[in-house]
Amino acid sequence: MSAHRPPAHRPRPVAPHGTASRRSVLGAGATALLASPLVAGCGPGADRGGRGGSDGLRVSWYGGVPVHEGVDGALAAFGTAHPDIPVTSEKAEFSAYWDKLATQTAGGQSPDVFRMSMSYFQEYADRGALLDLSDLIGDPLDISSLDADVAASGDVGGGTFGIGQSSITHATFRNTRLAEEHGITLPAAWSWDDFAEFCRSLAGAAGEGVYGSTDASGSFQIFEVWARQHGIDQFTEEGYAGTAELVEEWFALWQGLRAAKAVPPADITAEAGGFENSPLSLGSAAVEFGWVQQITFYQPFLPEAPLEVAPVPGMTAGDLSGQFVKALDLWCVAATSANPENAAQLIDFLVHDEEAVRSIGLTLGVPPSESSRELLAAAPDTPEGRAIAYVESVTGSTGEAPGPWPVGYSTLLDAFSRVSQDVAFGDADPSAAADDFVAQAQEAIAAG
Repeated sequence: MSAHRPPAHRPRPVAPHGTASRRSVLGAGATALLASPLVAGCGPGADRGGRGGSDGLRVSWYGGVPVHEGVDGALAAFGTAHPDIPVTSEKAEFSAYWDKLATQTAGGQSPDVFRMSMSYFQEYADRGALLDLSDLIGDPLDISSLDADVAASGDVGGGTFGIGQSSITHATFRNTRLAEEHGITLPAAWSWDDFAEFCRSLAGAAGEGVYGSTDASGSFQIFEVWARQHGIDQFTEEGYAGTAELVEEWFALWQGLRAAKAVPPADITAEAGGFENSPLSLGSAAVEFGWVQQITFYQPFLPEAPLEVAPVPGMTAGDLSGQFVKALDLWCVAATSANPENAAQLIDFLVHDEEAVRSIGLTLGVPPSESSRELLAAAPDTPEGRAIAYVESVTGSTGEAPGPWPVGYSTLLDAFSRVSQDVAFGDADPSAAADDFVAQAQEAIAAG
């Protein structure tokens, strides 16, 4: 194993469910903001910059190429259907997007409609940057067909400040073919003990360089499932309520798997920054953790091995109490928008229109209504079909969806990634790292 330790990365909160990069816990540097006017119609009067006229809209979102292509297509369809509402678009990689949006918001120049991560939703709502959409729900903004958890995802403080674009939940992606090649069977439902046993068994049977799973020790969002399985709601009105004991137990679990060579060593994990670099994609690990729709990002790297979508391990096999189904990003309208009704009409189009639904597909997550999922008509043996079937199979069996993540949540993602890496590289033991994280978490949430 290389002695080189890469520098700690800045995480991108929640980014995996809507980008072409998996670095939610091992983030990347920002790229320049991309701006491309989308003109509703092609007539000579179309405005190709700014707001596009008195009724025009600026729309902004984050993501990678698949997201950009999907939303661009949906907005082009909106332009054809509504040539009287010119639209211009701004899009960026996750980190660059938030830097730009913060500057725009501070200067009173927010886009009319923009994509909002649950990691920052509470902060922007508290700052008065988001329009309460309550008066626009029903007409022109119909949410009656949305899944219940999605419809409520944008509710905070007695108002509705965002509309969920997708239903997502935690998942594991499993290369059953790799396991079967070495005589190991992946259980349909599993506990954490089952998971650890599987990882050790596959690594032992396959030999050096093949692992049961990638190392998810630095993922605060998967740790949240673990905490909920232990009956701990980490966020209360008083602040951060997680315990150092629970964090220590989590880090110790993964430390043991690394010691057994059942998951990759620290340097491989630290450098596995994109979907294409994941040990799952490279065929050297049988399991990866993430958000359900990420199967569509991983599967192209394994064309001969159809990935199975399954739950995160539970305290007992089949226990889904730690998971939840929810919209973790939303479409929001700026409180400063001069055209709130047009903005609401656009959001309604993105969520419901047939052409928009087909263009966006699963790039932002599983469509948030039964009618939209049926519209995609994804074949059961496709990645899209497996993702949709998985969400539908666990809905109603998972734990209650949490409210918006608190102000300071993104700081926790960073801190958790950093201290977990300290453990992985031997710079801290699980106990010291857990104490460090909890102290940072309490400070960050209190400051928020």
